[in-house]
Amino acid sequence: MAVLQYSRAEDQAVIDVVSDTPDALDPTSLLGTWMNTNGASGGMAKVILTLKDGALTVRVIGADEPEPHDWGEITAAVYAKSVDSKDGMAFSATYDFGFMATHLQANVKQGVLVIASFTRFKDDSGRANYFVREFFYQP
Repeated sequence: MAVLQYSRAEDQAVIDVVSDTPDALDPTSLLGTWMNTNGASGGMAKVILTLKDGALTVRVIGADEPEPHDWGEITAAVYAKSVDSKDGMAFSATYDFGFMATHLQANVKQGVLVIASFTRFKDDSGRANYFVREFFYQP
């Protein structure tokens, strides 16, 4: 029986981009400070993406009153547009706050960072898990 090497035609490499470090994608297009396009957002006000020791790091500044709330810094997994690309254009990362976890999935499209967040409550509070999609620009 043959072992499956891909599940879709686009999962086949067309050019030779295989390296000894397959996770070494260039996240340059993601880096920087991104501001929420919705100034009245109750979610994320700002996202700061940096490169530390070769890894993409995410720092979310949450919209909160009277002052914004720093969610802290976490490491993200970087993704390319295709198996043939080394240009990182998307990421995923998860914040675990103990009582809840928020999973972020993001990509850059036409100069806009689109972040989908999936929040799951773990504290038996009865609150519904929820999804939010927000849009960010670089000032």
